Amino acid sequence: MKKTMLWIALLLGSVTDPLLAQIGDINVSFDSKLDAEKFKKDYPGLITPATLEVQLSKGNVLLLRASTYSAIKRVQRPDSLLRIFWESYGEIIEKQPLTTDGLSVRFEPEADDAEAVRWEKFPQPRSEFSVLNQELVRIKSVLDTLKIKLRATVNQPEAEMYLLINDLRDLPQLLEETREKTAYLIEQMEKETDPVILDRSPEAYGRYLGDRNVQVANFGSDMLIISPAVSLGYIRGNWMTSLNADFTLYLEKSHLKPRVGYHQQYFFSQAEGGKPTFVQNGFISAGLTFFQKTEATLIGRKPIKQSGQLTLGYLVHRRGAVYEPQTWRLSGGFSLSPFVKLEPEVYFNGFFKKLSPGLRISVGL
Repeated sequence: MKKTMLWIALLLGSVTDPLLAQIGDINVSFDSKLDAEKFKKDYPGLITPATLEVQLSKGNVLLLRASTYSAIKRVQRPDSLLRIFWESYGEIIEKQPLTTDGLSVRFEPEADDAEAVRWEKFPQPRSEFSVLNQELVRIKSVLDTLKIKLRATVNQPEAEMYLLINDLRDLPQLLEETREKTAYLIEQMEKETDPVILDRSPEAYGRYLGDRNVQVANFGSDMLIISPAVSLGYIRGNWMTSLNADFTLYLEKSHLKPRVGYHQQYFFSQAEGGKPTFVQNGFISAGLTFFQKTEATLIGRKPIKQSGQLTLGYLVHRRGAVYEPQTWRLSGGFSLSPFVKLEPEVYFNGFFKKLSPGLRISVGL
Protein backbone atom coordinates (compact mmCIF):
# COMPACT_ATOMS: atom_id res chain seq x y z
CA MET A 1 0.00 0.00 0.00
CA LYS A 2 1.35 3.31 -1.01
CA LYS A 3 1.67 5.83 1.80
CA THR A 4 1.54 9.48 0.89
CA MET A 5 2.88 12.24 3.12
CA LEU A 6 0.18 14.86 3.42
CA TRP A 7 1.36 18.29 4.67
CA ILE A 8 -1.93 19.47 6.10
CA ALA A 9 -3.00 20.97 9.40
CA LEU A 10 -5.70 18.98 11.19
CA LEU A 11 -7.91 20.52 13.84
CA LEU A 12 -7.06 18.94 17.15
CA GLY A 13 -9.92 19.67 19.51
CA SER A 14 -8.82 16.90 21.84
CA VAL A 15 -5.15 17.89 22.12
CA THR A 16 -4.13 18.05 25.79
CA ASP A 17 -0.64 19.49 25.39
CA PRO A 18 -0.60 22.10 22.64
CA LEU A 19 2.04 24.78 22.46
CA LEU A 20 1.76 28.48 23.11
CA ALA A 21 4.28 30.33 20.97
CA GLN A 22 3.77 33.71 22.56
CA ILE A 23 6.10 34.30 25.49
CA GLY A 24 9.33 35.80 24.18
CA ASP A 25 10.95 33.76 21.45
CA ILE A 26 10.49 30.32 22.94
CA ASN A 27 7.84 27.64 22.84
CA VAL A 28 6.39 26.57 26.16
CA SER A 29 3.87 23.89 27.03
CA PHE A 30 0.38 25.21 27.61
CA ASP A 31 -2.51 23.26 29.09
CA SER A 32 -5.83 24.73 28.04
CA LYS A 33 -7.49 23.34 31.18
CA LEU A 34 -6.34 26.30 33.22
CA ASP A 35 -5.86 26.11 36.97
CA ALA A 36 -5.18 29.56 38.36
CA GLU A 37 -2.38 28.76 40.79
CA LYS A 38 -0.70 26.24 38.49
CA PHE A 39 -1.03 28.65 35.58
CA LYS A 40 0.58 31.50 37.51
CA LYS A 41 3.41 29.23 38.62
CA ASP A 42 4.10 27.82 35.16
CA TYR A 43 3.63 31.07 33.20
CA PRO A 44 4.47 33.99 35.51
CA GLY A 45 5.05 36.28 32.54
CA LEU A 46 1.58 35.78 31.07
CA ILE A 47 -0.94 36.18 33.86
CA THR A 48 -1.49 39.70 35.24
CA PRO A 49 -3.83 41.20 37.85
CA ALA A 50 -7.02 40.55 35.89
CA THR A 51 -7.20 37.56 33.55
CA LEU A 52 -10.34 36.00 32.10
CA GLU A 53 -10.31 32.67 30.31
CA VAL A 54 -12.98 31.84 27.74
CA GLN A 55 -12.94 28.24 26.57
CA LEU A 56 -14.06 27.96 22.97
CA SER A 57 -15.02 24.96 20.89
CA LYS A 58 -12.48 22.50 19.46
CA GLY A 59 -9.89 23.25 22.12
CA ASN A 60 -9.49 26.94 21.25
CA VAL A 61 -8.98 29.37 24.13
CA LEU A 62 -9.43 33.14 24.51
CA LEU A 63 -7.56 35.03 27.26
CA LEU A 64 -8.41 38.63 28.19
CA ARG A 65 -6.10 40.50 30.53
CA ALA A 66 -5.34 43.94 31.95
CA SER A 67 -3.95 45.48 35.12
CA THR A 68 -7.43 46.02 36.59
CA TYR A 69 -10.81 44.43 36.10
CA SER A 70 -12.35 47.67 34.80
CA ALA A 71 -9.59 47.98 32.20
CA ILE A 72 -10.39 44.52 30.89
CA LYS A 73 -13.71 45.96 29.71
CA ARG A 74 -11.73 47.49 26.82
CA VAL A 75 -11.53 44.02 25.30
CA GLN A 76 -14.91 42.74 26.44
CA ARG A 77 -16.02 42.68 22.77
CA PRO A 78 -13.25 40.49 21.36
CA ASP A 79 -15.29 39.71 18.25
CA SER A 80 -15.06 43.38 17.18
CA LEU A 81 -11.27 43.40 17.55
CA LEU A 82 -10.97 40.06 15.77
CA ARG A 83 -13.13 41.34 12.93
CA ILE A 84 -10.93 44.45 12.53
CA PHE A 85 -7.87 42.24 12.33
CA TRP A 86 -9.41 39.83 9.83
CA GLU A 87 -10.68 42.57 7.54
CA SER A 88 -7.13 43.91 7.29
CA TYR A 89 -5.09 40.69 7.15
CA GLY A 90 -7.48 37.81 6.51
CA GLU A 91 -6.57 37.53 2.83
CA ILE A 92 -2.86 37.35 3.68
CA ILE A 93 -3.46 34.55 6.20
CA GLU A 94 -5.60 32.54 3.81
CA LYS A 95 -2.82 32.66 1.20
CA GLN A 96 -0.26 31.16 3.58
CA PRO A 97 0.81 27.60 2.71
CA LEU A 98 -0.52 24.77 4.86
CA THR A 99 2.19 23.71 7.29
CA THR A 100 2.47 22.26 10.77
CA ASP A 101 4.33 25.34 12.05
CA GLY A 102 2.77 27.54 14.71
CA LEU A 103 1.91 31.07 13.60
CA SER A 104 2.17 33.91 16.11
CA VAL A 105 0.71 37.29 15.18
CA ARG A 106 0.81 40.47 17.25
CA PHE A 107 -1.64 43.18 16.26
CA GLU A 108 -2.11 46.75 17.55
CA PRO A 109 -5.08 48.36 15.79
CA GLU A 110 -4.13 51.85 17.02
CA ALA A 111 -0.50 51.72 15.84
CA ASP A 112 0.96 53.02 12.58
CA ASP A 113 0.66 50.70 9.59
CA ALA A 114 4.35 49.82 9.76
CA GLU A 115 4.04 48.79 13.44
CA ALA A 116 0.50 47.46 13.52
CA VAL A 117 1.28 43.80 12.93
CA ARG A 118 4.20 41.42 13.56
CA TRP A 119 4.41 37.85 12.27
CA GLU A 120 6.45 34.96 13.61
CA LYS A 121 6.52 31.27 12.87
CA PHE A 122 7.49 28.57 15.35
CA PRO A 123 8.33 25.09 14.10
CA GLN A 124 6.62 22.14 15.66
CA PRO A 125 9.20 20.58 18.02
CA ARG A 126 8.59 17.05 16.81
CA SER A 127 6.84 15.37 13.88
CA GLU A 128 3.58 13.64 14.68
CA PHE A 129 1.64 11.39 12.36
CA SER A 130 -1.64 9.57 12.07
CA VAL A 131 -3.33 7.37 9.48
CA LEU A 132 -6.32 8.82 7.65
CA ASN A 133 -7.99 6.92 4.79
CA GLN A 134 -5.00 4.57 4.63
CA GLU A 135 -2.64 7.45 4.15
CA LEU A 136 0.04 8.69 6.49
CA VAL A 137 -0.91 12.16 7.70
CA ARG A 138 1.36 14.65 9.44
CA ILE A 139 -0.52 16.29 12.30
CA LYS A 140 -0.28 19.87 13.47
CA SER A 141 -0.18 19.89 17.29
CA VAL A 142 0.83 23.50 17.96
CA LEU A 143 -1.64 26.29 18.38
CA ASP A 144 -1.57 29.50 16.38
CA THR A 145 -1.62 32.58 18.60
CA LEU A 146 -3.12 35.99 17.91
CA LYS A 147 -2.32 38.76 20.38
CA ILE A 148 -4.24 42.03 20.09
CA LYS A 149 -3.07 44.90 22.28
CA LEU A 150 -4.82 48.17 23.05
CA ARG A 151 -2.35 50.83 24.16
CA ALA A 152 -2.76 52.79 27.37
CA THR A 153 -4.71 56.02 27.28
CA VAL A 154 -4.93 58.97 29.65
CA ASN A 155 -7.81 57.32 31.52
CA GLN A 156 -7.19 53.60 31.00
CA PRO A 157 -4.21 51.24 31.21
CA GLU A 158 -3.43 48.92 28.32
CA ALA A 159 -5.46 45.77 27.73
CA GLU A 160 -4.68 42.64 25.76
CA MET A 161 -6.40 39.60 24.36
CA TYR A 162 -4.85 36.32 23.27
CA LEU A 163 -6.59 33.91 20.93
CA LEU A 164 -5.06 30.44 21.05
CA ILE A 165 -6.47 28.72 17.99
CA ASN A 166 -5.80 25.46 16.18
CA ASP A 167 -5.57 27.24 12.82
CA LEU A 168 -5.76 31.00 12.37
CA ARG A 169 -7.74 30.48 9.16
CA ASP A 170 -10.70 29.42 11.29
CA LEU A 171 -10.97 32.80 13.00
CA PRO A 172 -14.13 33.97 11.14
CA GLN A 173 -16.02 30.92 12.44
CA LEU A 174 -15.27 31.92 16.06
CA LEU A 175 -16.50 35.52 16.00
CA GLU A 176 -20.03 34.87 17.23
CA GLU A 177 -18.85 32.33 19.79
CA THR A 178 -16.28 34.69 21.31
CA ARG A 179 -18.88 37.44 21.60
CA GLU A 180 -21.54 35.26 23.22
CA LYS A 181 -19.27 33.43 25.65
CA THR A 182 -17.33 36.50 26.76
CA ALA A 183 -20.53 38.43 27.40
CA TYR A 184 -21.88 35.50 29.40
CA LEU A 185 -18.70 35.21 31.48
CA ILE A 186 -18.62 38.90 32.41
CA GLU A 187 -22.36 38.94 33.16
CA GLN A 188 -22.13 35.94 35.48
CA MET A 189 -18.98 37.21 37.19
CA GLU A 190 -20.63 40.50 38.04
CA LYS A 191 -23.70 38.70 39.37
CA GLU A 192 -21.49 36.73 41.74
CA THR A 193 -19.03 39.47 42.73
CA ASP A 194 -19.54 43.23 42.68
CA PRO A 195 -17.44 44.88 39.92
CA VAL A 196 -16.16 47.43 42.44
CA ILE A 197 -14.78 44.61 44.59
CA LEU A 198 -13.28 42.93 41.54
CA ASP A 199 -11.58 46.15 40.54
CA ARG A 200 -10.19 46.86 44.00
CA SER A 201 -8.77 43.37 44.24
CA PRO A 202 -5.09 43.08 43.33
CA GLU A 203 -6.05 40.06 41.26
CA ALA A 204 -9.23 38.78 39.65
CA TYR A 205 -9.51 35.56 37.70
CA GLY A 206 -12.55 34.30 35.81
CA ARG A 207 -13.19 31.20 33.76
CA TYR A 208 -15.85 30.13 31.30
CA LEU A 209 -16.51 26.37 31.50
CA GLY A 210 -18.05 24.17 28.86
CA ASP A 211 -21.13 23.50 31.01
CA ARG A 212 -21.73 27.24 31.26
CA ASN A 213 -20.78 27.42 34.92
CA VAL A 214 -18.47 30.25 35.89
CA GLN A 215 -15.70 30.12 38.47
CA VAL A 216 -14.64 33.46 39.89
CA ALA A 217 -11.61 33.89 42.13
CA ASN A 218 -10.48 37.03 43.89
CA PHE A 219 -7.05 35.82 44.80
CA GLY A 220 -6.05 39.32 45.76
CA SER A 221 -8.98 40.25 47.99
CA ASP A 222 -8.37 40.74 51.69
CA MET A 223 -10.50 38.76 54.12
CA LEU A 224 -11.13 38.12 57.81
CA ILE A 225 -10.61 34.47 58.78
CA ILE A 226 -12.44 33.24 61.90
CA SER A 227 -10.86 30.24 63.63
CA PRO A 228 -12.97 28.75 66.45
CA ALA A 229 -11.54 25.69 68.21
CA VAL A 230 -11.60 23.56 71.35
CA SER A 231 -8.43 22.22 72.91
CA LEU A 232 -7.09 19.86 75.53
CA GLY A 233 -3.86 20.77 77.31
CA TYR A 234 -1.54 20.00 80.20
CA ILE A 235 -0.24 23.07 82.03
CA ARG A 236 1.59 23.33 85.35
CA GLY A 237 0.61 19.82 86.40
CA ASN A 238 -3.05 20.33 85.55
CA TRP A 239 -5.25 19.13 82.72
CA MET A 240 -7.40 21.79 81.19
CA THR A 241 -9.76 22.36 78.28
CA SER A 242 -10.30 25.64 76.48
CA LEU A 243 -12.59 27.37 74.05
CA ASN A 244 -10.70 29.48 71.55
CA ALA A 245 -11.84 32.21 69.17
CA ASP A 246 -9.17 33.67 66.90
CA PHE A 247 -9.40 36.15 64.04
CA THR A 248 -6.82 36.55 61.28
CA LEU A 249 -6.77 39.50 58.91
CA TYR A 250 -5.53 38.08 55.62
CA LEU A 251 -3.91 40.98 53.77
CA GLU A 252 -2.97 39.94 50.26
CA LYS A 253 -0.33 42.61 49.75
CA SER A 254 1.34 42.00 53.13
CA HIS A 255 3.57 39.09 54.10
CA LEU A 256 2.38 39.52 57.72
CA LYS A 257 -1.09 38.19 58.59
CA PRO A 258 -2.07 39.67 62.00
CA ARG A 259 -4.04 37.50 64.41
CA VAL A 260 -6.00 38.34 67.59
CA GLY A 261 -7.99 36.04 69.84
CA TYR A 262 -9.41 35.10 73.21
CA HIS A 263 -8.81 31.79 75.01
CA GLN A 264 -11.05 30.77 77.91
CA GLN A 265 -9.46 27.95 79.92
CA TYR A 266 -11.23 25.51 82.28
CA PHE A 267 -9.36 23.58 85.02
CA PHE A 268 -11.25 20.73 86.65
CA SER A 269 -10.54 19.34 90.12
CA GLN A 270 -12.24 17.83 93.15
CA ALA A 271 -13.07 19.91 96.17
CA GLU A 272 -13.40 18.62 99.72
CA GLY A 273 -15.99 15.92 99.91
CA GLY A 274 -15.27 14.74 96.37
CA LYS A 275 -17.46 17.33 94.72
CA PRO A 276 -16.08 18.25 91.25
CA THR A 277 -15.31 21.89 90.66
CA PHE A 278 -13.56 23.98 88.04
CA VAL A 279 -11.94 27.38 87.68
CA GLN A 280 -11.76 29.62 84.64
CA ASN A 281 -8.93 31.73 83.31
CA GLY A 282 -8.96 33.85 80.17
CA PHE A 283 -6.20 35.21 77.93
CA ILE A 284 -6.34 37.76 75.15
CA SER A 285 -3.68 37.23 72.50
CA ALA A 286 -2.15 38.84 69.44
CA GLY A 287 0.35 37.57 66.90
CA LEU A 288 0.76 36.28 63.37
CA THR A 289 -0.72 33.48 61.31
CA PHE A 290 1.33 31.72 58.66
CA PHE A 291 -0.06 30.33 55.41
CA GLN A 292 1.14 28.18 52.57
CA LYS A 293 -0.34 27.50 49.14
CA THR A 294 -2.04 24.21 48.52
CA GLU A 295 -4.21 22.61 45.85
CA ALA A 296 -6.07 20.43 48.36
CA THR A 297 -8.00 23.05 50.37
CA LEU A 298 -9.51 26.49 49.97
CA ILE A 299 -9.97 29.35 52.42
CA GLY A 300 -12.54 31.62 50.86
CA ARG A 301 -11.58 31.28 47.22
CA LYS A 302 -7.87 31.11 47.88
CA PRO A 303 -5.96 27.83 47.51
CA ILE A 304 -4.16 28.28 50.83
CA LYS A 305 -4.07 26.68 54.27
CA GLN A 306 -2.94 27.78 57.69
CA SER A 307 0.42 26.21 58.49
CA GLY A 308 0.92 27.71 61.95
CA GLN A 309 0.80 30.73 64.19
CA LEU A 310 2.77 32.55 66.86
CA THR A 311 0.95 34.58 69.53
CA LEU A 312 1.59 36.39 72.79
CA GLY A 313 -1.25 36.42 75.34
CA TYR A 314 -1.98 38.21 78.60
CA LEU A 315 -4.12 36.98 81.49
CA VAL A 316 -7.24 39.18 81.79
CA HIS A 317 -9.57 36.83 83.68
CA ARG A 318 -8.03 35.02 86.68
CA ARG A 319 -9.54 32.53 89.08
CA GLY A 320 -7.83 30.04 91.35
CA ALA A 321 -4.11 29.60 91.93
CA VAL A 322 -3.00 28.16 88.59
CA TYR A 323 -1.61 31.48 87.38
CA GLU A 324 -0.10 34.47 89.13
CA PRO A 325 -1.28 38.00 88.39
CA GLN A 326 0.26 39.53 85.25
CA THR A 327 0.87 36.14 83.64
CA TRP A 328 1.92 36.05 80.00
CA ARG A 329 1.51 33.20 77.55
CA LEU A 330 3.75 32.67 74.51
CA SER A 331 2.23 30.11 72.15
CA GLY A 332 3.18 28.56 68.85
CA GLY A 333 1.02 26.42 66.61
CA PHE A 334 1.70 23.75 64.00
CA SER A 335 -1.06 22.35 61.79
CA LEU A 336 -1.10 18.56 61.79
CA SER A 337 -4.13 18.54 59.49
CA PRO A 338 -6.63 21.18 58.31
CA PHE A 339 -8.52 20.77 61.62
CA VAL A 340 -5.91 19.60 64.17
CA LYS A 341 -3.10 21.72 65.63
CA LEU A 342 -0.31 21.04 68.11
CA GLU A 343 0.37 24.12 70.25
CA PRO A 344 3.40 24.23 72.58
CA GLU A 345 3.27 27.08 75.08
CA VAL A 346 5.35 28.88 77.68
CA TYR A 347 3.80 30.70 80.65
CA PHE A 348 5.64 33.32 82.71
CA ASN A 349 4.99 36.45 84.75
CA GLY A 350 6.96 39.63 84.93
CA PHE A 351 10.07 39.63 82.80
CA PHE A 352 10.21 35.90 81.98
CA LYS A 353 9.91 34.84 85.62
CA LYS A 354 8.56 31.47 86.77
CA LEU A 355 8.75 29.96 83.31
CA SER A 356 6.62 26.85 82.84
CA PRO A 357 5.91 24.93 79.62
CA GLY A 358 2.57 23.70 78.43
CA LEU A 359 1.16 21.73 75.51
CA ARG A 360 -2.26 21.74 73.88
CA ILE A 361 -3.96 19.89 71.05
CA SER A 362 -6.66 21.96 69.33
CA VAL A 363 -9.45 20.81 67.06
CA GLY A 364 -11.15 23.43 64.92
CA LEU A 365 -10.57 25.76 62.01
